[in-house]
Amino acid sequence: MPFSLSALPGIGPKAVQDLAQLGIHTCKDLLFRIPRRYQDFSSIRQIAFITPGESVTLRVTIESVSERRIKGRKLSITEAVVFDESESLKVVWFNGKYAMKNLREGMQVQLSGTVEQTKYGLQMRQPVYERSGTKALHTGRIVPVYALRGSLTPKRLRNAIHTAIKHVGVDEWLPEHIRNQESLIGLQEAITQIHFPDSGESLALAKKRLSFDELFLYELAHLQSSSRLKKLPAPTIPIREELLKDYASGLPFTLTGAQKKAIWAIANDLEKGVPMNRLLEGDVGAGKTVVAAAAMRLASSEGIQSAMLVPTEILAEQHAQSLGKIFNAVDDISVALLTRSFARLNEEDLSRSELEKKIKDGEVQIIVGTHALIQDSTTFHTLGLVIIDEQHRFGVRQRQALQQKQEKDLGVPHLLSMTATPIPRTLALTIYGDLDISILDEMPKGRLPVKTFLVTKEVNKTFDAISLELNKGHQAFFICPLIDESDAIQAKSVHMLQEELSTSVLGKHKIAILHGRMSGDEKESTMRQFANHEIDILISTTVIEVGVDVPNATVMFVEGAERFGLAQLHQLRGRVGRSDKQSYCYLRPSGFVSKQSFERLLCLTRSNNGFELAEMDLKLRGPGDRQGTNQTGFPEFQIANVFDVNLLSKTRDWAKTLIQEDSNLESFPELKNRLDAYTETIHFE
Repeated sequence: MPFSLSALPGIGPKAVQDLAQLGIHTCKDLLFRIPRRYQDFSSIRQIAFITPGESVTLRVTIESVSERRIKGRKLSITEAVVFDESESLKVVWFNGKYAMKNLREGMQVQLSGTVEQTKYGLQMRQPVYERSGTKALHTGRIVPVYALRGSLTPKRLRNAIHTAIKHVGVDEWLPEHIRNQESLIGLQEAITQIHFPDSGESLALAKKRLSFDELFLYELAHLQSSSRLKKLPAPTIPIREELLKDYASGLPFTLTGAQKKAIWAIANDLEKGVPMNRLLEGDVGAGKTVVAAAAMRLASSEGIQSAMLVPTEILAEQHAQSLGKIFNAVDDISVALLTRSFARLNEEDLSRSELEKKIKDGEVQIIVGTHALIQDSTTFHTLGLVIIDEQHRFGVRQRQALQQKQEKDLGVPHLLSMTATPIPRTLALTIYGDLDISILDEMPKGRLPVKTFLVTKEVNKTFDAISLELNKGHQAFFICPLIDESDAIQAKSVHMLQEELSTSVLGKHKIAILHGRMSGDEKESTMRQFANHEIDILISTTVIEVGVDVPNATVMFVEGAERFGLAQLHQLRGRVGRSDKQSYCYLRPSGFVSKQSFERLLCLTRSNNGFELAEMDLKLRGPGDRQGTNQTGFPEFQIANVFDVNLLSKTRDWAKTLIQEDSNLESFPELKNRLDAYTETIHFE
């Protein structure tokens, strides 16, 4: 009988629900929930030899414990005096009811925390404690720190994971010859050491093994999908040079050299009769949509439909409008918008059933919508080209599902993925080596670079400058790293920033907030109001990073800027500067920043070239620096660093070797089972 979550110590029905909210449903899920960070309490010291600011562990005896309440506030303070053979020390817990309940005079305990200098002398505040003589999980070692929710506490989660490690085994799936050649520890040992490392060295070995696993599975999934894809038929769309020339001449601007090169590469792919699998990578504003539209034009000339899938409804609206303008002069090309809220054909609103019938009958050439478009009841007539925005996990299975939703079987559709995240070519080829890559590294003529400033002193002058922009009728984004205030992270939340702006010169303007806890409808409504200029200032977390085009917005203000990666900051900056108006970006750190973080911010003030910044970012990062990698355009990993090109290359080489030797991995059943489970979780195929 499997060992269940509810069998773990401290995990009752409420905790089971809270774990489910974190995506943890089984004990194995729990074992593979990697700690967010670690606290190093392995330095065991005597009281007489500690100094302020040190994180240490003390082995002490409780001399006294008392509790007092703060008058007029719902706050109690538990105070203890502890001693060892060298000295005594005062320890304080705020609202420390558990400390008051559990600690007794004469008890021997281990305390781990940071020592502070106060006006009353040295103190240790809010330390973690454990009774001496027990196996230490929370003190006296490198201690894991996890994401928490609801009733979950650090101690409860550590105790549960420690028990799960003892009772739940993990199956080794990585072939032995790979482990040996790469000097990787076993999976069971890696899981044990990633949660409760014996030393810094053992933690490094665990991270190396689990990082290798993540990257290896990712590369295997890509290569296996690509291998299967190449064996399938796709519609043949011949190159029509005159048509492409007419398309280019009908645009109100001149195509850049990079756009022409990308269009020609795509046209060659479409002609081959095997499924195109191309990534179109271009900086914000580089003109990816115009390139994609050229591919749609070729497809429509052969009676083949195209579908463009985008992350949000409002972006779907904007893409439909843009494509409508591009194809306005072409009578036989119709553009439809089909989302949960809209059924529209060439700006005319229809019922959903009417539009779906026209799509099924082939009366519509181009259909724009969210990813729900390919999951609902929509049937296509001759869908042969799919264009997706910021989504690269779109494999064989999804294409075959689309093939089955067509009236005429043309084979699996061609795929063009688009990303606005500039990735260095060496990194892009390693991450997406199964994709052909086209890079738009030129900007259209006439685009004004966004002026970027670091705000390190008095912010009121910056607010005055922003107010002048708003008085001209323009709009502003304010970005925060947090939704709510946090004691652990010294950065403003959206609510704190809203209060700050409301009491400043910007308070006279209409302000709204947007964050990830809002419902989809609330987000769409707020963004639509901002796009329609019913809101002057939008304070948001990074949910606006992709999926909004508001040309009237000329100001981007990033609070706690050091908490974002360089590429992510560039993405945020790309939300402004989308018209002929001069735009501005202000980066305000939330306090003291490291030399490396400060250098990263300075890079933004010196360059507007996303590819140049991506190269800088790659050079600035160490292999262990994962800050900012969890962002648009990059795969999401729990522990692996996508910028570790060396490890990426190794895993890719091993994946290539195995796929070439045995494309279905029949010789490696454990690996095959693990890969199948992985592709299910990421919906890759």
